[in-house]
Amino acid sequence: MTGPHQSQTIPQDPVVRLRIRDAARLYVDREKLVPPQTLRQLRAHAEHCLETANLPDSGFDDFALVMLNNALWEKWFTMIPMDQRLLLLPFCLRNQSTCKAARDDLGLLCEQCNGCNIPHLTEQAEKLGMPVLVAESSGRVVEWVENGDIQAVIGVSCMNSLEKAFPAMLRFAVPGIAVPLTRDGCKETEFDRTLLEEALAIPGSVFSRDIAYARIRERLDELFSPAGVARYLQAATKYLHDFPREVFEALCGNGKHYRPMITFVSFAALTDNNDWPGFLEPIALAVECFHKASLIHDDIEDADATRYGKPALHEAIGIPAALNVGDFLIGEGYRLLNHPSVPLDLRAELMAQAAQAHCELSLGQAQELESLRRNIPWEQCLETHRLKTAPAFRVALAMG
Repeated sequence: MTGPHQSQTIPQDPVVRLRIRDAARLYVDREKLVPPQTLRQLRAHAEHCLETANLPDSGFDDFALVMLNNALWEKWFTMIPMDQRLLLLPFCLRNQSTCKAARDDLGLLCEQCNGCNIPHLTEQAEKLGMPVLVAESSGRVVEWVENGDIQAVIGVSCMNSLEKAFPAMLRFAVPGIAVPLTRDGCKETEFDRTLLEEALAIPGSVFSRDIAYARIRERLDELFSPAGVARYLQAATKYLHDFPREVFEALCGNGKHYRPMITFVSFAALTDNNDWPGFLEPIALAVECFHKASLIHDDIEDADATRYGKPALHEAIGIPAALNVGDFLIGEGYRLLNHPSVPLDLRAELMAQAAQAHCELSLGQAQELESLRRNIPWEQCLETHRLKTAPAFRVALAMG
């Protein structure tokens, strides 16, 4: 976002900072923007936002970008419980000449000496039920975000640190409110108290859902293990040797199982219930069967030699055997939607959703194959990728 002299990009006048904040909120409402937005999109919006604030060519593009991202997430923050919002403070807020606090692998172990702002801010956040971390980097926060332990972050930080944390926040669509430091140098820095007070005061909503992401991840890790998959799949006969292992590896060995995660999360969000019925497991497994089959066939059709940084399945075991694994996973997916644990009144709709997505994906692949080595309009390109990508996510949501 910035170079080494970030203070040149942060308005030093607090009135100007609040003026840009207000312009960002108005711009987000007027343009009906929804998060998450990529860094490139935010940069483009920041220019228009500064024009709205009558501050074009002011050099405050980075600050406007941060205010825009904050405005995008503000209303979503109200859906996050206080105990799952993290206040992240930087080491450089402490008084380096007097601070005697030790550090551990997480961050600063504040001794509450009141020699700086950290004790007051910590007390204020903890009264709200919000955990606080005083850390030198955002690495541990990224880990917590990935594990689902933290669902929102209020971060006081320099622009360079915000830039490093942004990709992980974007990847996991984690709501974030950033309070940039107004003076850098990594020593007794300053921040805008008004912006931080506003962020801490964002209320929780009565409609907030406390979804147990970590528990869902644990359950999926157990499901997508050889033992977990073996409970449901019928991948073996007394004459087969390699095939069961190839099937289990295709399902368990690679990927993050995002689509089954979406199935579990959508069920939890719509039912406000973290006690999932047993039949959700074969449904989530079916979702992954369809997805992994499409990848196996896609790699063959596109002549892609690698997948997940390793040889693609057809490169490892040959095209005929890989095609057979993909065909088997499709068949198993449909069989799992008719698993005895799945209620009878759900099966027809589940099958219809899967079949519709299966056909759309094949149509998208057909469009891609026909368009090879030809110039095509961008509308056709978008439609091809929509057909190839969106159905798998729609099925994951619909089945949940």
